[in-house]
Amino acid sequence: MKKSVIAFAIIGVIISAVITSLNASTIDPLKHDTARWAVIEDVNGDRMAVEPTDDGVWAELVRMNQNGTAQWVGGIVERYDSYWGFRFRPSTVTTAEVTAEGLQATIEFISSDIGYWESLGWAYVSAQVIEVNS
Repeated sequence: MKKSVIAFAIIGVIISAVITSLNASTIDPLKHDTARWAVIEDVNGDRMAVEPTDDGVWAELVRMNQNGTAQWVGGIVERYDSYWGFRFRPSTVTTAEVTAEGLQATIEFISSDIGYWESLGWAYVSAQVIEVNS
């Protein structure tokens, strides 16, 4: 009797872990809503999609991808149903060579306290563009 109870408990833990893993993998860190988007990768190797509406910003992201250069990529932080829980508002996505130190972060750091970054407004991530899609 004891062995069957332990076996059922172990099976329950395994099933729970598998379900949790499957659910986590269905939340896409590259989720996007537009046909034109780029994938940025920060200094920690974390990735997310950005969807700039400005043609000049799009051209800069394409250039960064082609040259393999890193810059600050950012915008106004807004909550978003994605792996990270936020995105940069598409109409505000921008790139910069220099930015205020207080606005600099990583994707994970922003994700860990979205409310703070929402109240601050803007945030920038030092990133490379590893993929462009249009």
